Amino acid sequence: MPRRKDCIINNSITDALFILLNKKHINDISITELIQKAGVSRNSFYRNFETLEDIAYKYFMSVANMWWENSIKKEHIQDTNAIGISLFEHFYTIKERIILTYEKGLSSAFIRHIFDCAFAGRNLTDKKQSYSVARVSGLICGIMDEWVKGKMTDSPEYVASFLNPQNAYKPLNSNI
Repeated sequence: MPRRKDCIINNSITDALFILLNKKHINDISITELIQKAGVSRNSFYRNFETLEDIAYKYFMSVANMWWENSIKKEHIQDTNAIGISLFEHFYTIKERIILTYEKGLSSAFIRHIFDCAFAGRNLTDKKQSYSVARVSGLICGIMDEWVKGKMTDSPEYVASFLNPQNAYKPLNSNI
């Protein structure tokens, strides 16, 4: 379990990053500017993070773990449809930060967190399981990309419905 001081430092750095992202693109933010905004030392930054992208990635992993523990595990939800709806409801609660990361050049941190969450604890030597998890992760990332482009105005339930293959779009006059 992380020390309380480390949690405070991590939160300060994370908050500072998102404050700076409201004004600048990720490429225009320096470590020096970030640590000054966060009120921490350079050593504190490098003790907890490797890069600016790492801050966003760890933030998304942290809130994903809280969502999983407080929603899915606590409620013992096993129905894949209910999990999908809960996932997009979770994303909706942090939509400002998700949209900001996409707009400011950090979408890769969000996407990487989706794949890492999906692959966590899986038997990656099982080819079928590995490909299946990659398919679902890619599907979630694709859906998220479209949802973010629309500023996440559609409801989480509507967006989650596209996880179901039966709701896939079929072009008119198509042989598909």
